[in-house]
Amino acid sequence: MNHLRRLVLIFLTVLAAGAGLLTSCEPREDIVTTDPGATLTASVDMVKFDTVFVQQGSITKRFWVYNRNPKAVKVDEISLVGTASPTARFELIIDGRRVNNSTLRDFELRGKDSVLVLAKVTITPNQADTAFVVMDSVRLRANGTTRYVKLRALGENARYYDAPPGFAPVVACSETWTPNLPIVLLKTTLVDSSCVLNIEPGTRVYLANGASLVVRGRLLCGALGDGVPPVKFRGLRRDDYFDTTDPRYGDFAAYTPKYANTPGQWGTIAFDPRPGSQLTQENQLLNTDIRNSTVGVLIQNFNYQRGHRVRIESCVIRHAFSAGVYGVGAGFGSGSVKLINSVIALCGERAVIGVGGGEWQLSHCTMVMSGAIFSRRETEALAFSNTVELEENIFRSEKTILRVENSILWSGLFNDRGRLQNEILLLRDGSNSDSSYIFRHNLLQTPFTRFNTNPAYSGNGNLNTNLLNQDPQLRNEQPFRLDLRLDSLNRSPAHRLGELLTPAVPFDLLGKPRDGSQPDAGAYETQP
Repeated sequence: MNHLRRLVLIFLTVLAAGAGLLTSCEPREDIVTTDPGATLTASVDMVKFDTVFVQQGSITKRFWVYNRNPKAVKVDEISLVGTASPTARFELIIDGRRVNNSTLRDFELRGKDSVLVLAKVTITPNQADTAFVVMDSVRLRANGTTRYVKLRALGENARYYDAPPGFAPVVACSETWTPNLPIVLLKTTLVDSSCVLNIEPGTRVYLANGASLVVRGRLLCGALGDGVPPVKFRGLRRDDYFDTTDPRYGDFAAYTPKYANTPGQWGTIAFDPRPGSQLTQENQLLNTDIRNSTVGVLIQNFNYQRGHRVRIESCVIRHAFSAGVYGVGAGFGSGSVKLINSVIALCGERAVIGVGGGEWQLSHCTMVMSGAIFSRRETEALAFSNTVELEENIFRSEKTILRVENSILWSGLFNDRGRLQNEILLLRDGSNSDSSYIFRHNLLQTPFTRFNTNPAYSGNGNLNTNLLNQDPQLRNEQPFRLDLRLDSLNRSPAHRLGELLTPAVPFDLLGKPRDGSQPDAGAYETQP
C-alpha cells in the first residue's frame, strides 16, 4: 500500500512539473500583459490627405498601430473619435476588416506585432470658394492609456462636368471658366462648333483618367502680361505614388514623383474643327501650363476645314505620354499653327509632330527631351510629313510649310553607335517643291549639315545660322527639378544666337525683356 501511495505521489509530482513546463513554454509574445507601460504606438502622428474635391472621396491612406512590447496587449479599441459630420465622413478599415462605425474593440495584439489601418475621407459640398480644413482623430486605447492619430484633409468645392453613360457633357455657348472654383472634367467634354469657351487666367482644370477637352468651336484660354497667373491643366490625382508616411518605403518615397507629374493621367486638349460660326476664328492657348496628359494639344483637322487656326503662346507642355503637340492637317487651307515662346519637355515620343500638311511656325521655343519618360526613345522629337494615312492604305498629301526660328531642340540622347541621335524627321511625298521646311538661328540636335549648307532649308540663302549638336547648357534638365533657362555661369551657345523676328517677340516666357537686336534662342532670355 505504501508502495502504491509513493507511486501516486511521484505521478502527481511529475504531472505538476509537466504543467509548469508547459506554462513556461508558452510563447512570450502570446502572454498578455497588463503593465500600464505596455501601450500602443502609431507609425505617424498625423495622416494628411492631399486636397480632396467634394463628392469625389480621397485616396486611401494607411498607417500602422504597433505593439512594441515583447508581450501581447489587449487592445480596448481602435476607433474614430468624431461623430457623423455634415462636412466630412472619415472611414477606417482596421486589420483588413470594414468594421461598424470604424471601430474595432477587445482584441489581442501579439508582442512586437502591428495592425494596418486604412483611412479614407469623403467631403460634402458647401459654399466655400477656397480650400477648407476637415479633421478627425483615431483613438488607440490599451492598458488604461489612450493615444491619438490625427486625420487632416483639405476640402475644395469644384465645378463638375459629367454625363450619363453614352453621353458627353457639353459646355454652354459663351461660357466662362473662372478661377473661383476648380473645373473637374469627369468625362470628355465638348465645346460645340458655334460656341466659344473662355478660360480666365488662374483657372485650374482637372481631368479624370481618359477625359479630354474637345473644342469644335473656339477656345480662348488664358492671357499674356506681367504677373498674369497661368491656366493649369492637370490630372485629377495629385497624391504621391507611395504613401510617404509608410515606413516600409523609407527615404525612397520622398524621391518618387506625384501622379501630377506622371504621363498619361488624362487625354488631351483637342481642336477638332467642324463647320460653324467659329470655324475660321483663332483658337488661343496663352500662358497655359499643361501636364501629365496623353497628348498635350491635339489638332485633328481630319475633315480638312479651311482657315482653322491655333495659337499656342507662352505655354509649358510637359510629361505628355505621347507628344506635346500633334497636328493632322492642322493648318490646311490658309490655316496655321503657331507655337511661340513656349516649352515642350519630357514627352514620351515627340515634342511636336505634324502630318498631312498645314502651315506651322515655331518661334522662340525650347523643346527638350532629355530625361524623358522612357529610358530609351527611338522616335525623333520633331517630325513633319505632308502625308497622312486616313485609312489603311489610303493616304492624303497636302503642302506643308514649316518655319522654325530662334528655338532649341535638344535631348542629349545617344544612338547605338555612341553618337548624338537625330531629333529631326522631315518627310515629303512628291516633288521637293511641294513643301517648305525652313530652319534659322536655332540650336538643333541632328547630324545633318543640310540645315546649314542647303539654301532650301535656310530661306533666302542665309546659310550657317544654326548650331548643330552643341549642348545648350540648361540649368537643370532633371525631370522633377526642370529648369530650362540658359545657364548664365557656363555660357550657353544659345546666348545671342537668335535674330529679331517679325513680328517681334519682345518678352520671354517669364515676361523678361529680350535683347532688341540679338535675342537668345529658346523660350528664356538670359538676364544680365
